[in-house]
Amino acid sequence: MMVLSHGLSSYVCGRVAMPALRRVSPLSPGTMSWAFALGAMMPDGDILTRAVLGRSAYFSTAWYGHRQFSHSILGTFLLTGLLAAGGFAAVQRRRGVGRRALAWLWGCLWCGGLLHLAGDLPTPGRPLPLFWPLAERFGSWSHIGWFTPYLWWMFLTAVLAAAALRWGGGRLVARGWFRAGIAVAGAAWLVYAAAAYRWVQYLVTTRYESAAQYAALQARLLPEPLVELSGRWVHAAWQWLAG
Repeated sequence: MMVLSHGLSSYVCGRVAMPALRRVSPLSPGTMSWAFALGAMMPDGDILTRAVLGRSAYFSTAWYGHRQFSHSILGTFLLTGLLAAGGFAAVQRRRGVGRRALAWLWGCLWCGGLLHLAGDLPTPGRPLPLFWPLAERFGSWSHIGWFTPYLWWMFLTAVLAAAALRWGGGRLVARGWFRAGIAVAGAAWLVYAAAAYRWVQYLVTTRYESAAQYAALQARLLPEPLVELSGRWVHAAWQWLAG
């Protein structure tokens, strides 16, 4: 999946888990949700290799190449730890946040990174070095899990719809309609849960057979204008990566 799709998928999964997490975490639901999203985008930070060292380094098997160190359990742990430490240091100066909050922030970021790996494992092409620096690789099961227009638009629609429901529920509560407001805001969780379920179902059930089969599947799932718009984005990104 495209890096933003990874971020959106983990944001959605974080929101699904939020009713349980918010009971024990020192962090706000918003902070935890965005930590899930940012952590999920961290593995694709290896794009810096393409920008600094060029195409050959990016597609190499060196530790700094794409789907190498950054796409491992250890890599996601260390990369999200750096991000957590930086965010913790910045916030601590202003608010005196404790170490428990740092641990929770790191945990949410790392969960996002692991969800990124879960999204990449089924895809054909290059299997992942999950236990780097060990050489064994896993995944590449020829399911469709990398960027697809359908997943991008599905996640974006779910996030926007849920945000609208949460906003509407808050407005109703502010006007004194507590039960209605809580019900409307609670419906947002159902939207997140449905999107997370559909993501997992899509990864498990879809198969990649050929470029034509892949294109036909997207055409069945989305209106043609959305498929074409997304295709232009992917083509432009691929030209830069492979050029």
